[in-house]
Amino acid sequence: MVVSVPEKTLEHWASIYLTYRYRSKASLWWPARGEDIYVGSLPAVPGKAVQARAKTTTLNKKGDVHRVKIDLKQLDHYLALPHGLQPFYVFPMPRWTDTLEDATAAVGLAVSEVGFSRVDKLSTKPWWFANWMVALTASQVGQILATQMAAFKAGGKVDADLVTTSFKVGRPQKPVWADGLRHVTIRWRTLWTRLEECGAASWPQVVLMPSWVTAGISSVRHEDIRSMLAEAREDPDGEVVVWGSTGDGTFEPIDAPRDVPDRAGADGLNGNDWRIAVGLSLKALKPGVRRAPISRLPSRSCPCAT
Repeated sequence: MVVSVPEKTLEHWASIYLTYRYRSKASLWWPARGEDIYVGSLPAVPGKAVQARAKTTTLNKKGDVHRVKIDLKQLDHYLALPHGLQPFYVFPMPRWTDTLEDATAAVGLAVSEVGFSRVDKLSTKPWWFANWMVALTASQVGQILATQMAAFKAGGKVDADLVTTSFKVGRPQKPVWADGLRHVTIRWRTLWTRLEECGAASWPQVVLMPSWVTAGISSVRHEDIRSMLAEAREDPDGEVVVWGSTGDGTFEPIDAPRDVPDRAGADGLNGNDWRIAVGLSLKALKPGVRRAPISRLPSRSCPCAT
């Protein structure tokens, strides 16, 4: 099975991008197979955390058809996790035929340069990986592959093509999704810009806040997260409580994330689990407006709540 670019390379490029973008404002952790994503991972400081699962495309013999292949057993593991701990799938929407290495060599570029924005100064065609990587939540992937997942659980195939991109005369055609519908992906850089604010209500993420900010509260509305983090910015000290998104517009406490069993990837197709855990400190997040006292919280809507 020929891949357009190794998944390990995509994981490294993603990590380099996040390090350049956030410097000391972010923490990264790369879990081993079968490891709880939280064990020994991110600092217990106010901010938020998400996971990203890097996927590549596989090629046909001619190199003019790219497929994003999903390990259904691994996806099933991810979907069994609390919503806030599920990863984003990040993968290429390719603009080239054949392997990335061969495609860049054909125009006189070193493939290693594709991991850096400087590559776009060397060519009239945009090659930087951040321009062609996109994301979907694990939940969205599960919905698109609902039929294939049902067949897998009934003893069927353990992998499925999420999306296929074909080329004609060197030009990419419209992507064909597994369910036959059209889907809007999240551009790689847009993902992080929106996470710095509030993200979408349906996105998986966890927020870490001082316990005094949420004292006496059992559920937090998605649209109130930024204002509560603004409060934490004023006094970030104290015990940190982890709140996970539920996917329905609220966040609830995750009492012991280290106790969540997470063996995704341990028994998959190839055993690889190229996930990155990303922690963003308060300094990496866009400041919100300090909320009103909880007893008189107004009904607000967040511009990125859908």
